[in-house]
Amino acid sequence: MSDRDDKRESTGAREAEVEREKDEKSKKAREVPSWVILAILAIYASAGFLGAILTPQYKAAGMQAFKNPENVGNSIVYFVAILVFTGIVLVLSRYKSFLKAMLYFIVLISCYYTFYPFLGILGIVPAVAIVVALVKRPSWITVDLAAYFLSIGVISIFGISLAPLPAIVLMLVLAVYDAISVYKTKHMLTLAESITDISVPMLFIIPVSRGFRVEDMKVDLDKEDRKAVFLGVGDVVIPNILVASAQRFVQSPAFLGLKIPAWLALIGGMLGLTVLLTKFADRPQAGLPFLNIPTILGFLAGLMAF
Repeated sequence: MSDRDDKRESTGAREAEVEREKDEKSKKAREVPSWVILAILAIYASAGFLGAILTPQYKAAGMQAFKNPENVGNSIVYFVAILVFTGIVLVLSRYKSFLKAMLYFIVLISCYYTFYPFLGILGIVPAVAIVVALVKRPSWITVDLAAYFLSIGVISIFGISLAPLPAIVLMLVLAVYDAISVYKTKHMLTLAESITDISVPMLFIIPVSRGFRVEDMKVDLDKEDRKAVFLGVGDVVIPNILVASAQRFVQSPAFLGLKIPAWLALIGGMLGLTVLLTKFADRPQAGLPFLNIPTILGFLAGLMAF
């Protein structure tokens, strides 16, 4: 082998080593800090717990979305509604002013129904306050608070509207859809980029650095350094629908107010979320496959145990 070949091979080895070091540095920079993981788990678990515990209040207020909760066709209706909404947002993403107005109106109505079982028609007051805060003083705190209240309400409403079997069907369908929309068509990434600079509660935003500002909300998938961790509201709501459904429809002993199958479903989702945040958070991921499957398995384990 000539000296020229030796130099070429040595140069190639050094370049490969530099590339490996760069990849390692980039991956480490995007690791989720342990305190952020705990914060996200607390949001997920408390929203699921409260959404399940509050199902009697939403039931008494007549908030059931479907007349027959046992009908699996309800799952298809829900899925089609999600597809239509996603399509509308993607189409309107070029018209930010109109998109903002539409999304703020949806947030207003959703917040009103979230507070209605407890405040009646006066639920419009906190609903208006939340929307005004989002418009006038947008920040990750206002977005997260609004997303949290909405999550609890939606979990309860669909928990009483879908019996466990339709809920499981919906979760399986959405897990497949989430994987396709993130890894194949990637339109869910486009959707996330479209909404994060509008300050609407469709994502939970957990800052990693102290200097995080509302201007940094725009998701930048190419950045090596992570400024915040984003979790879709759907990743909190969809698996916890089964938790609320188990609480509403399953006959089982309860612990701390929550029935055993509901507890195990909630714990299953938390385990899946932990794996997602600790092993796969270096790049955008489809959350529902990680969350829905262990949630369903936990629920089934609870059914078999009691």
